[in-house]
Amino acid sequence: MKYNYYVEIIDINGHDRFIFRLPKELKVVEIFLNSDIQSEEIANRVLDYCTKVQNGMLEEDIINGNNCRVSIKPDYVQIQDRYAEDNDIVTIETSELMLLIDAFVLEKKKFIASNSAKKYFIN
Repeated sequence: MKYNYYVEIIDINGHDRFIFRLPKELKVVEIFLNSDIQSEEIANRVLDYCTKVQNGMLEEDIINGNNCRVSIKPDYVQIQDRYAEDNDIVTIETSELMLLIDAFVLEKKKFIASNSAKKYFIN
């Protein structure tokens, strides 16, 4: 994987919140993952679209999520923050986005498992 990431857990009103962090130049990708990839099912759907485009089954695919518009091409993906004032668009290699989605899902599963365990051991 070309890009580093880390997970930040923030307490909001007594509840832990999972945030997947990326380098500053990938802020829009970070927004996409944290807001538009709300489940493993959605992550798998995006990965499937990427694979179909890479394999030539589709020339391009466009996803309009809650916060981002994603244009998938065989070699790269453009992600646009639809609500940013300065029309933020980030371009990332399709294969790298797929690796980041896999990492996001893995880290989110760890977070959910950890929080489930806490519920059983804390009063």
